[in-house]
Amino acid sequence: MAVAGWLEVGKMVIYPIRHAIDAEGRQLVNWVAEIQSPRNVRQDWNLRGRLEDFYPAFEKWSFDWLDCAALIRESDQVLEYPMVDRDPLPHWTRGRVTLLGDAAHPMYPRGSNGAGQAILDARTLAGCLRRFSDVEAALREYERARLKAANDLVLMNRANPPHAILREVWKRSGDKPFARVEDLISNAELVSMSEAYKRVAGFERDSLARRGSLA
Repeated sequence: MAVAGWLEVGKMVIYPIRHAIDAEGRQLVNWVAEIQSPRNVRQDWNLRGRLEDFYPAFEKWSFDWLDCAALIRESDQVLEYPMVDRDPLPHWTRGRVTLLGDAAHPMYPRGSNGAGQAILDARTLAGCLRRFSDVEAALREYERARLKAANDLVLMNRANPPHAILREVWKRSGDKPFARVEDLISNAELVSMSEAYKRVAGFERDSLARRGSLA
């Protein structure tokens, strides 16, 4: 996986999905190109993307390890996704009905936490339903266990997501080339920023070691 750039000048996330998809041994690669835009993008997750709306920010992204510009130009399909979330909800549950996943906590897709938090919801909910004979009590316990944790992450993904490290380097470099990232940000700072996100997201190592099973 490669993650590079920053939103104000263009950021890309690139990763292979499947190897050897044809006789030439090529890979199926997914890429995400992000850039801030004043355009009023419709909140439609099936909207066809147009190269002219974002490609100029990436047309010079050609490196010896990957030609990102060519990857964009030659893609079979380009979709435009709105980067949106919603303010945290005060509750998810009413009687025998509750919310889970994106319905409960739509968030910016940072750190794969849209999917990750939905999995934690499902695991927690299943455990509550197993432990409580009363469905409404189980749903209340599920909400108690997950509401604050998920809402905190929604807000963290707005302010200091995993790629905040890229933002910090971009600011300190003035968007100018540099030889060593260590000249801009210390390893201690990198670890501190990473661990802070992990704690809120729920996958910091010590917290996981202390936590019991969700089931």
